[in-house]
Amino acid sequence: KFIGNKCTTCETKYFPPRMACENLHREMEDFEVSTDAILKAFTIIHFAPDNMASKAPYVVAIGELEEGVRVLAHLVGISAKPKVGMKMKLKSQKLEEDRTVYKFTPV
Repeated sequence: KFIGNKCTTCETKYFPPRMACENLHREMEDFEVSTDAILKAFTIIHFAPDNMASKAPYVVAIGELEEGVRVLAHLVGISAKPKVGMKMKLKSQKLEEDRTVYKFTPV
């Protein structure tokens, strides 16, 4: 289950959660975030930094969740060129005890 948060003053939503909103309000409340997303934009990385070079080419995508929150994550498990508007699912992968990354997979 994914948890985001929302500013109780200006109602701006965030995922992942943050301590304060972009307007510096500090009263935040949690809400459950859907894993359903629509692809809004993407780029295909052909020339990656040294620590990611073995994974190139790979896709970095911006997906919009049902709540209107946009998330930047790798798009994995896709064999053809992505299409803006395609449906995706948000998933998490724990890399270390205190480090989690998010990924999209096509539906």
